[in-house]
Amino acid sequence: MKSKIFLLIICLFPACIAGFAQGYPNDYFSAPLDTPLSVVGTFGEIRNGHFHSGLDLSTGEQTGVPVMAAADGYISRIKIQAEGFGKALYVTHPNGFVTVYAHLEKFTSPVNDLVRNTQYAQKSFEVEIFPKSKDFRVKKGEVIAYSGNSGSSEGPHLHFEIRDKDSEEPINPLLFGLKMKDHIAPTIRFVRAYPLREAGFVNNTDSAETFEVMEQDGIPVFNMLGYIQAWGVVSVGFEAIDHEDQSQANLGIYSAELYVNATLAYQWKMDRFNFNDTHYANAQSDYQTRKRDGVNIERCFRLPGNHLESIYRDTSLLGYFDFVADSSHDFKLVVKDFNGNTKSFEFQILAYASLMSNSYQPRPPGAVIVSPAKGIAIHKNDLDVVIPSGAVFKDVIYSDSKRKGPDYLSDIFTVGDMYEALDEKITVGIKPDSIIPDNLKSKTAVAYIEPTGKMHALEGNWRGDMIFSRSSRFGDFAVLIDTVPPKVEKEYVPADMNTYRGGIVQVRISDDVSDISSYSGSIDGKWFLFEYDPKSSMLTADLSAIEHNKRHDIEVTATDSRGNVGTWKSTFWY
Repeated sequence: MKSKIFLLIICLFPACIAGFAQGYPNDYFSAPLDTPLSVVGTFGEIRNGHFHSGLDLSTGEQTGVPVMAAADGYISRIKIQAEGFGKALYVTHPNGFVTVYAHLEKFTSPVNDLVRNTQYAQKSFEVEIFPKSKDFRVKKGEVIAYSGNSGSSEGPHLHFEIRDKDSEEPINPLLFGLKMKDHIAPTIRFVRAYPLREAGFVNNTDSAETFEVMEQDGIPVFNMLGYIQAWGVVSVGFEAIDHEDQSQANLGIYSAELYVNATLAYQWKMDRFNFNDTHYANAQSDYQTRKRDGVNIERCFRLPGNHLESIYRDTSLLGYFDFVADSSHDFKLVVKDFNGNTKSFEFQILAYASLMSNSYQPRPPGAVIVSPAKGIAIHKNDLDVVIPSGAVFKDVIYSDSKRKGPDYLSDIFTVGDMYEALDEKITVGIKPDSIIPDNLKSKTAVAYIEPTGKMHALEGNWRGDMIFSRSSRFGDFAVLIDTVPPKVEKEYVPADMNTYRGGIVQVRISDDVSDISSYSGSIDGKWFLFEYDPKSSMLTADLSAIEHNKRHDIEVTATDSRGNVGTWKSTFWY
């Protein structure tokens, strides 16, 4: 006899069906590349702290591929930034939608001229321009730019979006009739079972456990003997990947449904979302397994601090189950890609009341609970931590500790659990071991220390004898002084016998601790445009417009967030 499953209402979520409305025009937009549609990144995929807001389209690992307007309209926005979308164009269409084309290499000539003139007028590589509707009208299929690898792109491709003009919400472009060849069903690779903290067990432990899934004759099965055993309040998640016919890229799925004992218990679908909600990607996915194990588990249950609504058809389904007696429960996980290719995985969880004899893990000495609804403030002689309400997605056990760090001006403080996601920044204040002279206080920072030892100086301010900074992550922190200027090093300049890269100058700028806050370059004493690519730490200047057959003076400076300035000067013949 199967016992009754109780859906636990641990917080109130208003029912909402936003994001599931159909009726998008299917013949209005065309693909922005004149090649068969090959998708290397799907809409809604979990990225680093956000949902992917468009489609990544393959350009054959090449840059310079012509990019075409998906429909008639006008260029309404041009944005150049070192990170993020890099070089991006926004085209507004008369049907109430905006298309976005990002990570570009360059634009067509009239737009390039406007961008370059604006950059020189503002003496800045990063600019944002909002042309008037009559300035740059485009026709469907007209070449408007060329694909690239700019911004935070991890390889040459085109990022393409369709947004609602009024709400600016990104919408899955495949809803508009763009076709890709995909006859391959998703693959389910892992299932993870979660006991609720101090209210459940999975296989004799109160910690979540991950179970590998393999396929036998095309049917998913667990790569283990026996069954998942549980007692108390339990929920599940999974990792699934998809492929399409013309790409080997691991893609995200479109939708998921979880049935328990033949009853729908949870579902989501990636049709659209609001940019204000994209940070809930860290609640939709398991931050711990993603950061620690490289496994992207997506939850089939709502965390209390997850207020995302648009991807959930029924937000009253929370995905928690209370197994209160010896019984077996049939789980069925159904995942689909946009073309409807489907993979189903049926498995059982066996409930045993005997598991309740296990003990919950003890809390560390001095640990306290931080909840989404209530933050905490920790005030010690040498450490001050403020975690505001809304900073965590679920109840988190908080503790801190310290150890000696010979390379720092304080102990190294471990603040919280680095594998717990934060939704709001926390404030960390540390008292240095010794008095910092006034002339060095501006060079002093709280540094976040990666497990590899890499340091990141955080912006901060002094309050009395403590320096405070805000961090978007739990982890290790310490105080340091950074008086070392950024490195500014020649990578390439033209010379009589050294012209293999053509008419450009390339200079690398980097800093071991503090971020590069600004840079500037000049040739022959005048400000000159250098394009910045943080991925390679490279500044590149196009010399095509300078006077030829003469010697030129060049100077490049870089300033870090502590105000340290590095400079490189030289001359070259071109």
